[in-house]
Amino acid sequence: MRRMPAKTTAPDKKQDFKQAFDGLRKILKPYDGRFRIPKDAPGNYLSESKSLTYEGKPVMFASITSKSYVAFHLFPVYVFPDLLQGMSPELKRRMQGKTCWNFKKADEPLFAELALLVASSIKRFETMGPRNLTRDDLRTLGKEKPKRKSR
Repeated sequence: MRRMPAKTTAPDKKQDFKQAFDGLRKILKPYDGRFRIPKDAPGNYLSESKSLTYEGKPVMFASITSKSYVAFHLFPVYVFPDLLQGMSPELKRRMQGKTCWNFKKADEPLFAELALLVASSIKRFETMGPRNLTRDDLRTLGKEKPKRKSR
């Protein structure tokens, strides 16, 4: 007779969420100096650009929240959807919407892939320089080819 898998208890689930949040926060920690960090508490993190605004308000770079799952939002992929090219099917399955990935526990291989995506996103944001984005910018930026540095 087959046994049913043991149900995750509330303390185990809470620990899984904490480990997922901490793993995702670890990805963003090295870049804290480049952003405004208005929220940085267990289960709730938000980083905003220091140089990009939209309608006078800072543009969100990333956020991590924890509710019934841990959600990792990365705004640059909304503006630059080409950053998602080559994303693994495993990471794609975790996506909800255009800029969010959900986790119920830490997943180091997927976190490593997200770390590369974060690094690429930062580079792309920095190429924009300081500016106040408009609605038209948001429509057209993702359609532009990334500028390559001349050698």
